[in-house]
Amino acid sequence: MDAIKVTEIVNGLTTDGRQKDLWRRVMEGALSKEAAGGLFETLRSLIEDLGEEEVGAKILHIAGEHASFPAVDILRAALKVSGEMRRENEHVLMQLRQMLSELATPIIRIWTDILLVAMIGNLDGQRAQNIAERLLNRVSSVRAKVVLVDVTGVPMIDTVVGGFLMEMFNAIKFLGAEVILTGIKPEVAHTLVKLGVDFQMVTIARDLEDALRRGIAITMEERKRRRQLALSLAGGRLEESGEDDEL
Repeated sequence: MDAIKVTEIVNGLTTDGRQKDLWRRVMEGALSKEAAGGLFETLRSLIEDLGEEEVGAKILHIAGEHASFPAVDILRAALKVSGEMRRENEHVLMQLRQMLSELATPIIRIWTDILLVAMIGNLDGQRAQNIAERLLNRVSSVRAKVVLVDVTGVPMIDTVVGGFLMEMFNAIKFLGAEVILTGIKPEVAHTLVKLGVDFQMVTIARDLEDALRRGIAITMEERKRRRQLALSLAGGRLEESGEDDEL
């Protein structure tokens, strides 16, 4: 197939100058080993411009008009490029979802040894798992003693979400931290009672202020126990002057 014939085929495919150039490079790459080096990149550009369905249809059109055109090889290459693009898109989408989840569920250290988790929006299994992993890692890394979980922004807590929360709370307690749950709406509380979801293993606070007050009380009590233990181990050598502030 000579250059004149290639130009004739390309002109029959499109009137767009950029696409003509891309199709010409595809034709040349398909018909000549010397020009095949950039075939995959050219196909990627075409698929980005036209979509995989239109590119596939045009390749089949060329094959229907010109039996010598290696349509099977080009279609195989186009499928490979499409697969790579799809995997790249899925990876980017997953990263965006993770970023959105992190933005929608900030984990903030608001006081010494106290973390606040503000949950916002609907919770599904994937998002719940992501929140649990991030929170447990954060509790472990900062050695938090209290975790305040505010569910004011969660519109509904059903048995699935309730089960997830209980699992997460148990895991937090295994790490040595106390959980204080706040922000439960009256209708949600009613639903939880009807569904039999039991949060007795955690402290329930009326609002965030109450939760923070209770959290501070827990950390102060913990510091007091650690101070008494240190004094006992030191045989009373530590003074009341504040040497134990960092204990």
